[in-house]
Amino acid sequence: MKTAGYIKVKLSILLCGLYFLFNSCSGPEPASKITDISDLKAEISIYQKLTDENDNSISVVLRDKNGKMFGNDSVNIWVNGKKAEYKIVQQLYYNKNYLYHTEKIAPEHNQYHLQIQLANGKKFFLGRVPSLKLSSARNIIYEEENSLNKDFSIHWSGLQDVNVLYLSKSVKIENKEKNNIETFMQQPGDTVRIGPSGTYSLKKEKFSKPGETLDILGFEFTAEKTGTVNSKLLKGSSIMIRGSHDEHANFK
Repeated sequence: MKTAGYIKVKLSILLCGLYFLFNSCSGPEPASKITDISDLKAEISIYQKLTDENDNSISVVLRDKNGKMFGNDSVNIWVNGKKAEYKIVQQLYYNKNYLYHTEKIAPEHNQYHLQIQLANGKKFFLGRVPSLKLSSARNIIYEEENSLNKDFSIHWSGLQDVNVLYLSKSVKIENKEKNNIETFMQQPGDTVRIGPSGTYSLKKEKFSKPGETLDILGFEFTAEKTGTVNSKLLKGSSIMIRGSHDEHANFK
Protein backbone atom coordinates (compact mmCIF):
# COMPACT_ATOMS: atom_id res chain seq x y z
CA MET A 1 0.00 0.00 0.00
CA LYS A 2 1.28 3.44 -0.92
CA THR A 3 2.22 5.58 2.08
CA ALA A 4 0.92 9.09 2.75
CA GLY A 5 4.46 10.42 2.17
CA TYR A 6 4.62 8.79 -1.26
CA ILE A 7 1.26 10.29 -2.22
CA LYS A 8 2.37 13.77 -1.05
CA VAL A 9 5.52 13.53 -3.21
CA LYS A 10 3.51 12.49 -6.28
CA LEU A 11 0.99 15.27 -5.64
CA SER A 12 3.79 17.84 -5.31
CA ILE A 13 5.29 16.73 -8.63
CA LEU A 14 1.88 16.95 -10.29
CA LEU A 15 1.26 20.44 -8.92
CA CYS A 16 4.70 21.61 -10.03
CA GLY A 17 4.01 20.26 -13.49
CA LEU A 18 0.66 22.02 -13.67
CA TYR A 19 2.25 25.26 -12.42
CA PHE A 20 4.92 25.06 -15.13
CA LEU A 21 2.33 24.28 -17.78
CA PHE A 22 0.09 27.15 -16.71
CA ASN A 23 2.92 29.67 -16.70
CA SER A 24 4.27 28.43 -20.03
CA CYS A 25 0.88 28.55 -21.74
CA SER A 26 -0.49 31.75 -20.23
CA GLY A 27 -0.19 34.89 -22.30
CA PRO A 28 1.39 38.21 -21.39
CA GLU A 29 -0.01 40.75 -18.93
CA PRO A 30 -3.22 42.37 -20.27
CA ALA A 31 -2.45 45.64 -22.04
CA SER A 32 -4.97 47.48 -19.85
CA LYS A 33 -2.81 46.77 -16.79
CA ILE A 34 0.22 48.51 -18.31
CA THR A 35 -0.63 52.17 -17.74
CA ASP A 36 2.77 53.86 -17.62
CA ILE A 37 6.28 53.48 -19.04
CA SER A 38 7.46 52.71 -15.49
CA ASP A 39 5.53 49.40 -15.69
CA LEU A 40 7.83 48.11 -18.43
CA LYS A 41 11.35 46.91 -19.09
CA ALA A 42 12.55 47.37 -22.68
CA GLU A 43 15.28 45.36 -24.42
CA ILE A 44 16.06 46.99 -27.77
CA SER A 45 18.50 45.42 -30.23
CA ILE A 46 19.49 46.78 -33.64
CA TYR A 47 21.63 45.12 -36.29
CA GLN A 48 22.97 47.40 -39.04
CA LYS A 49 25.21 46.42 -41.91
CA LEU A 50 28.48 48.34 -41.92
CA THR A 51 28.29 48.79 -45.69
CA ASP A 52 24.69 50.07 -45.89
CA GLU A 53 23.02 51.97 -43.04
CA ASN A 54 19.56 51.32 -44.53
CA ASP A 55 20.05 47.55 -44.32
CA ASN A 56 19.09 46.97 -40.71
CA SER A 57 16.84 45.05 -38.36
CA ILE A 58 15.28 46.39 -35.14
CA SER A 59 13.65 44.24 -32.44
CA VAL A 60 12.06 45.32 -29.15
CA VAL A 61 11.17 42.96 -26.31
CA LEU A 62 9.03 44.34 -23.49
CA ARG A 63 8.73 42.78 -20.04
CA ASP A 64 6.41 43.50 -17.12
CA LYS A 65 7.38 43.99 -13.47
CA ASN A 66 7.55 40.20 -13.03
CA GLY A 67 10.02 39.83 -15.88
CA LYS A 68 7.44 38.21 -18.12
CA MET A 69 7.38 39.10 -21.81
CA PHE A 70 4.70 41.65 -22.63
CA GLY A 71 3.13 42.42 -25.98
CA ASN A 72 -0.21 43.43 -27.44
CA ASP A 73 -1.43 44.75 -30.77
CA SER A 74 -3.00 47.69 -28.95
CA VAL A 75 0.49 48.81 -27.86
CA ASN A 76 2.47 50.44 -30.68
CA ILE A 77 6.16 51.16 -31.20
CA TRP A 78 7.64 53.45 -33.86
CA VAL A 79 11.24 53.63 -35.10
CA ASN A 80 12.01 56.94 -36.80
CA GLY A 81 8.30 57.34 -37.45
CA LYS A 82 7.75 53.85 -38.92
CA LYS A 83 5.46 51.53 -37.00
CA ALA A 84 7.00 48.23 -35.93
CA GLU A 85 5.11 44.98 -36.43
CA TYR A 86 3.86 43.17 -33.34
CA LYS A 87 4.79 39.48 -33.61
CA ILE A 88 4.08 36.33 -31.61
CA VAL A 89 6.77 33.72 -32.23
CA GLN A 90 6.03 30.13 -31.25
CA GLN A 91 8.95 28.41 -29.54
CA LEU A 92 9.41 24.80 -28.44
CA TYR A 93 6.63 23.18 -26.45
CA TYR A 94 4.19 25.81 -25.18
CA ASN A 95 6.51 28.82 -25.03
CA LYS A 96 5.88 31.95 -27.07
CA ASN A 97 7.93 35.07 -27.58
CA TYR A 98 6.26 38.47 -27.92
CA LEU A 99 8.18 41.18 -29.74
CA TYR A 100 8.04 44.22 -32.02
CA HIS A 101 10.11 44.11 -35.20
CA THR A 102 10.88 46.24 -38.23
CA GLU A 103 13.58 46.43 -40.91
CA LYS A 104 15.26 48.76 -43.39
CA ILE A 105 14.76 51.96 -41.41
CA ALA A 106 16.71 54.98 -42.65
CA PRO A 107 18.54 56.72 -39.78
CA GLU A 108 17.41 60.30 -39.12
CA HIS A 109 20.10 62.78 -38.07
CA ASN A 110 22.43 59.76 -37.72
CA GLN A 111 20.31 58.02 -35.12
CA TYR A 112 17.45 55.64 -34.44
CA HIS A 113 14.69 57.11 -32.27
CA LEU A 114 11.97 54.90 -30.74
CA GLN A 115 8.59 55.86 -29.29
CA ILE A 116 5.88 53.78 -27.65
CA GLN A 117 2.14 54.28 -27.27
CA LEU A 118 0.35 52.28 -24.58
CA ALA A 119 -3.19 50.93 -24.81
CA ASN A 120 -4.47 53.93 -22.83
CA GLY A 121 -3.17 56.29 -25.53
CA LYS A 122 -0.17 57.66 -23.60
CA LYS A 123 2.96 58.20 -25.72
CA PHE A 124 6.51 58.04 -24.41
CA PHE A 125 10.07 58.31 -25.63
CA LEU A 126 11.43 54.75 -25.52
CA GLY A 127 15.07 54.98 -26.55
CA ARG A 128 17.64 56.32 -29.01
CA VAL A 129 21.03 55.22 -30.29
CA PRO A 130 23.45 56.60 -32.93
CA SER A 131 23.63 54.78 -36.25
CA LEU A 132 26.91 53.06 -37.12
CA LYS A 133 29.41 54.75 -39.39
CA LEU A 134 30.03 52.89 -42.64
CA SER A 135 33.28 51.13 -43.51
CA SER A 136 34.58 48.64 -46.06
CA ALA A 137 35.86 45.09 -45.58
CA ARG A 138 38.44 45.88 -48.26
CA ASN A 139 40.39 47.62 -45.51
CA ILE A 140 40.93 44.26 -43.79
CA ILE A 141 44.13 42.74 -45.16
CA TYR A 142 45.13 39.09 -44.62
CA GLU A 143 46.00 35.92 -46.52
CA GLU A 144 42.96 33.73 -47.18
CA GLU A 145 45.05 30.56 -47.59
CA ASN A 146 47.73 30.00 -44.96
CA SER A 147 50.37 27.52 -43.94
CA LEU A 148 50.36 25.97 -40.49
CA ASN A 149 54.12 26.47 -40.46
CA LYS A 150 54.19 30.28 -40.28
CA ASP A 151 52.70 33.04 -38.15
CA PHE A 152 49.45 34.71 -39.22
CA SER A 153 48.61 38.43 -39.19
CA ILE A 154 45.58 40.62 -39.93
CA HIS A 155 45.93 44.33 -40.69
CA TRP A 156 43.03 46.80 -40.86
CA SER A 157 42.42 50.52 -41.18
CA GLY A 158 39.52 52.95 -41.58
CA LEU A 159 36.99 50.69 -39.81
CA GLN A 160 34.96 53.50 -38.27
CA ASP A 161 33.08 52.59 -35.09
CA VAL A 162 34.56 49.06 -35.03
CA ASN A 163 35.69 48.39 -31.47
CA VAL A 164 35.68 44.60 -30.90
CA LEU A 165 37.33 41.70 -32.70
CA TYR A 166 35.73 38.31 -32.07
CA LEU A 167 37.69 35.23 -33.16
CA SER A 168 36.47 31.67 -33.57
CA LYS A 169 38.15 28.46 -34.71
CA SER A 170 37.26 25.32 -36.59
CA VAL A 171 39.73 22.57 -35.67
CA LYS A 172 40.36 19.15 -37.15
CA ILE A 173 40.21 16.38 -34.55
CA GLU A 174 42.53 13.40 -34.84
CA ASN A 175 40.80 10.02 -34.76
CA LYS A 176 43.43 7.33 -34.19
CA GLU A 177 40.91 4.50 -34.53
CA LYS A 178 39.44 5.71 -37.84
CA ASN A 179 42.20 7.31 -39.90
CA ASN A 180 39.97 7.76 -42.95
CA ILE A 181 37.37 9.88 -41.11
CA GLU A 182 37.89 13.60 -40.51
CA THR A 183 36.08 15.26 -37.61
CA PHE A 184 35.78 19.02 -37.14
CA MET A 185 34.78 21.04 -34.09
CA GLN A 186 33.87 24.70 -33.61
CA GLN A 187 35.63 26.49 -30.77
CA PRO A 188 35.46 30.06 -29.42
CA GLY A 189 38.59 32.15 -29.76
CA ASP A 190 39.78 35.45 -28.34
CA THR A 191 37.76 38.62 -27.83
CA VAL A 192 39.96 41.67 -28.41
CA ARG A 193 39.12 45.34 -27.87
CA ILE A 194 40.39 47.22 -30.93
CA GLY A 195 40.28 50.57 -32.70
CA PRO A 196 39.56 51.57 -36.32
CA SER A 197 43.14 50.68 -37.31
CA GLY A 198 45.47 48.01 -36.01
CA THR A 199 47.13 44.60 -36.32
CA TYR A 200 46.40 41.21 -34.80
CA SER A 201 48.99 38.41 -34.94
CA LEU A 202 48.81 34.75 -34.06
CA LYS A 203 51.94 32.66 -33.54
CA LYS A 204 52.15 29.34 -35.39
CA GLU A 205 52.64 27.57 -32.06
CA LYS A 206 49.00 28.40 -31.28
CA PHE A 207 47.64 26.62 -34.37
CA SER A 208 47.82 23.11 -32.99
CA LYS A 209 47.76 21.17 -29.76
CA PRO A 210 47.71 17.44 -29.04
CA GLY A 211 44.81 15.84 -30.85
CA GLU A 212 43.68 18.84 -32.92
CA THR A 213 44.85 21.14 -35.71
CA LEU A 214 43.55 24.54 -36.81
CA ASP A 215 41.47 24.36 -40.00
CA ILE A 216 39.64 27.71 -40.26
CA LEU A 217 40.08 30.94 -38.30
CA GLY A 218 37.04 33.20 -38.30
CA PHE A 219 37.20 36.85 -37.32
CA GLU A 220 34.35 39.27 -36.81
CA PHE A 221 35.22 42.95 -36.83
CA THR A 222 32.34 44.34 -34.81
CA ALA A 223 30.99 47.79 -34.05
CA GLU A 224 28.92 47.92 -30.85
CA LYS A 225 27.26 50.96 -29.28
CA THR A 226 24.83 51.45 -26.43
CA GLY A 227 22.29 54.25 -26.45
CA THR A 228 19.89 55.99 -24.07
CA VAL A 229 16.55 54.64 -22.85
CA ASN A 230 13.73 56.39 -21.00
CA SER A 231 14.89 56.78 -17.40
CA LYS A 232 11.42 55.79 -16.15
CA LEU A 233 11.71 52.28 -17.61
CA LEU A 234 12.34 49.39 -15.24
CA LYS A 235 15.91 48.59 -14.23
CA GLY A 236 17.82 46.55 -16.78
CA SER A 237 16.30 48.27 -19.82
CA SER A 238 18.79 48.71 -22.65
CA ILE A 239 19.33 49.64 -26.28
CA MET A 240 22.27 48.35 -28.33
CA ILE A 241 23.27 48.58 -31.98
CA ARG A 242 25.67 46.16 -33.63
CA GLY A 243 27.21 45.54 -37.03
CA SER A 244 30.17 43.53 -38.30
CA HIS A 245 32.50 42.54 -41.10
CA ASP A 246 32.79 38.73 -41.07
CA GLU A 247 35.91 37.15 -42.58
CA HIS A 248 37.80 33.85 -42.36
CA ALA A 249 41.14 32.32 -43.29
CA ASN A 250 41.93 28.67 -44.14
CA PHE A 251 44.97 26.75 -42.86
CA LYS A 252 46.75 23.73 -44.27
